[in-house]
Amino acid sequence: MPVLTMVLKGPMQSWGSSSRFARRDTNPVPTKSGVIGMIAAALGIGREDSLSRFEGLRFGVRADQPGVLLDDYQTAKTEKGDMLPLSHRFYLQDAVFLAALESEDPVRLAEFQNALRAPYYPLFLGRRTCVPDGPIVTFLTDLTLEEALQSTPWQAEEWYQRRILRSREGARKSDTATTHPDVAEIIVEPLADDGTNQGFSETLNDEPRSFSPYDRQWASRRYRRIAPATFDDRYGHEDWFSAVSQAGGEQ
Repeated sequence: MPVLTMVLKGPMQSWGSSSRFARRDTNPVPTKSGVIGMIAAALGIGREDSLSRFEGLRFGVRADQPGVLLDDYQTAKTEKGDMLPLSHRFYLQDAVFLAALESEDPVRLAEFQNALRAPYYPLFLGRRTCVPDGPIVTFLTDLTLEEALQSTPWQAEEWYQRRILRSREGARKSDTATTHPDVAEIIVEPLADDGTNQGFSETLNDEPRSFSPYDRQWASRRYRRIAPATFDDRYGHEDWFSAVSQAGGEQ
């Protein structure tokens, strides 16, 4: 089933799913509602418009570079000088994620990809203050959601890859680890219940139904962790995308 992958990276990201009032948390990985909101902006969809074109999509994400949590402690005053409630806004600094959407309709995914290449509205990584560090790199593949997240080369920054690989090599030499450490956590939506055991799953109120500022709505969706991706070596992203494109893919 076709899958659209997206590399999400920037100085700051923030993917809230349950924030209220003066505390605005972020999830450790991008949310489905946040990614769909970004694509909706790229398509030029208004906040009051229907989200029916996003129904039936299966979502997954891989944390290639988890980033560092930032607590932005904010104060503000009214024009009269009265103090407003203090607020905490949390962000992920220097994070890199590989997000993916799976659909039975390749035309729909191609439409999303084209919109991300030339977005109608500016794109943000969760909040308006969180801009990507450049155009969103996308790729269409015929792999399954799990296969795409397992096989796509490491998208972390070079300095981060070197640090992880150097740490792994040090562990090997000191015999403190006999297996490779987990490098990139992968979280996916389980397949529709087919009577088989797909492992333990959790729920999150993260399936967008309406982005209207007057009546925002989300439904619950399931997610589960699968075997993390490990990388034996550092890959050249451009070389890999070029090789797969020549084999029939599209960047």
